[in-house]
Parts: sequence; C-alpha cells; structure tokens
Amino acid sequence: MGSGLSWKRNEEDALDRRRRFLRREMQDSILAVLPVAIEAEEDWRAFRARWRWERYTEGEERPFPSNEEILDRVQIGLQQRGQVEDDWLPVIYSVLDSGDDMPRGLFGQPMRFFHRSGAAYSSAPPVLADWAGLDALRFSLTSPWARKLLDLEDYFERHADGRFAQHNQLTMDGLNFVMMMRGNTQVYIDIYESPEELRRLLEIGLDFNIRFQEAQFERISGYRDGCFVWLAEWAPFPRAISFSVDAYVLCSARTYVEFGIEYQSRLIKHFGHGLMHFHCNRADLAAEVAKLPGLELFQYGAGLPLGPPDYTYLPEIRKAVGEIPIMVNYPLEAFRHGLAGGTLMPNVLYHLSGGPLGADEANRLMDAVRAYRA
Repeated sequence: MGSGLSWKRNEEDALDRRRRFLRREMQDSILAVLPVAIEAEEDWRAFRARWRWERYTEGEERPFPSNEEILDRVQIGLQQRGQVEDDWLPVIYSVLDSGDDMPRGLFGQPMRFFHRSGAAYSSAPPVLADWAGLDALRFSLTSPWARKLLDLEDYFERHADGRFAQHNQLTMDGLNFVMMMRGNTQVYIDIYESPEELRRLLEIGLDFNIRFQEAQFERISGYRDGCFVWLAEWAPFPRAISFSVDAYVLCSARTYVEFGIEYQSRLIKHFGHGLMHFHCNRADLAAEVAKLPGLELFQYGAGLPLGPPDYTYLPEIRKAVGEIPIMVNYPLEAFRHGLAGGTLMPNVLYHLSGGPLGADEANRLMDAVRAYRA
C-alpha cells in the first residue's frame, strides 16, 4: 500500500476544505496550518543514536543519507502531529536532502552534501562554463542521481502503508534551471549577451522537467480525486506541479514575460495545473505570474528570502492575482488578532509561526478558523 493520509485524524474534513479552497469555493473563508508542540525528544534521541548523527557537526560534509535514515527521520512526530484537527496534512518531501543544487547532479556534476539538524543540503558546480557544451547537454532518467532519487521515492511508496504521503520534487524550470546550468551571476548576463542560446537552454530545461516529473508521477500515485503536490500537500486535480520565479525577482517583469511565462505555461499545460512559490513583494511581477493558465495557488513569501517579512503588501498581492487562492506564512499573534477582529483576508491559507500550541488549544483555535467569515 502506497501513499495515504490515515495518520490525519480529521482527514475527510481536511481534504474537503482543501478541495473547496483550491476550487475557489472559499472566497469568504480561511484555512490554517498551526504551530503545534510535538513531544518527540525521546524519538529524536533514539534516531540520533541509531544513525550516529553526532559523528557529524553542523555544516560538515557528509554522505547522502540512506533511504532508511531519511524515512526514519521524516516519520518522527508525524502521527502525533496528525491528531490536531487543523488543515495540515502528513505529506512529506522525501527527496529534500538532495538540496537546491541537485539539477546540476542530474546533469552529471559531482555533488557534495553537508550536515544539519533536519535535511542535508547540497552543493555542486554549474554545468555549462560556456556555450560550447550546449548541443551535448542531455538529461537521462538512467543517470546515477536520477536513479537514486526515483529509487528513494519508490522506497517511500513501499513503506508509507497508507499512513502518510510524499509529493514530487519541486521543478527547477525557467531561469531557475538556467541558473543551475550557468551559475548565479552568469544567468543574468546571458539575458543580454546570449538570448538565443538562453532560449535553447530554456527548452532543454522544459524537456528535463517534463520527463523527470512524469517519472515521479509514475511512482507517486494519485489519491482520492487528487494528487500530492508541494505547497498544497494535496490538491483536487489529477496532476499538479509546483514551481517558482525565484530567479526572476531581481529582473524587470518584462524579463519574465520574455523568458519565463511561455515555458511555465507549457509546463502547466502538460500537467494540467500549477502552484506558484513567489518570494518577494513585487505586485508587478505577481500580476504577470497570475496570467499563467491553470494557476491554482499563489504562495506569497512576504519579502525577499533574506529580508524580514512584510505583510503590508498582502492587499497589493491580492489585487494583482485576483481570486487565485493565496498561501502565506503569518505570525500566530497577528493571526489571532485578525481572527478576533474579523480583519483577516479571506481566500487565504495561513501557515502560522509562533507558539507552539498544545493539541487541545490548537483544536479550539481551529473551531474559530472554520467559523470565520469575512
């Protein structure tokens, strides 16, 4: 038995609320994922002893974790967390340890991994130092890292036993893909100096994402009338993918129009539905992103990745994206204040930080969340 959600006590209610939210039927209501206290220190001690975690210090280079180690780690506290009746679902990112640089590994570059308390993180050099190798650049599902990650997802499917689920790896498309191939600075120079080569590379990235996502959908089956997908955890669509415009936030909106929206539109068209990770306060860029056909969720990061969150832009983002459901990280105390005063923006999934809350307190708060109407 593969992926499932039996560890979520209010599974039916949570799925129904996600379903109505992503079908744009909760325009006057809200969803919430609460910060919950988990009593799991004994389990963590046992895990650290079993896998000898103390032999690595934070940031020290280490091997890529085994399938067994990753499965043990992600299950800690998962069943306990599912007893809280909020809108969270037990859907995990099984290949998270591969890190942001994994597309470079998938195209043949040597990977290095570093230790931290949660998932590992990765580093690898860019693939194309110059354009001479562009014609030979190919992605293969039989490459070592493609086989490794797909095997990890197979392993999770064999061991989930209907209790929890996993979703596909986040796509690395558009200029995000070019950044992996060419480097963090060179990608922006290429916009001006090598636009034709850049477009050819964007096509390679589109082909890579379609083939790699297809291989993952073959392993991670659908559930009920939907699928598991990053950002939404579960969505009421046969297939959906998640992507971002992180590499575009330093560019004009016109750059996204010229070198982004076509490729992301084709990616969505292939799979049917898309969910956007958007990590800046730029309403002009958000308005262009909102034109993507089949865009079902807009995750607003409320600030640059290394800057402080600024939720005062939320009304501007809402105006830019229209009735597309929004997901946002939000402080618990500000949420409580807005909930009591009836000032929370509706048609939003709030991922809350702060607390953490005990199970009983969290469930009482969710009663107010479910009753909220703007």
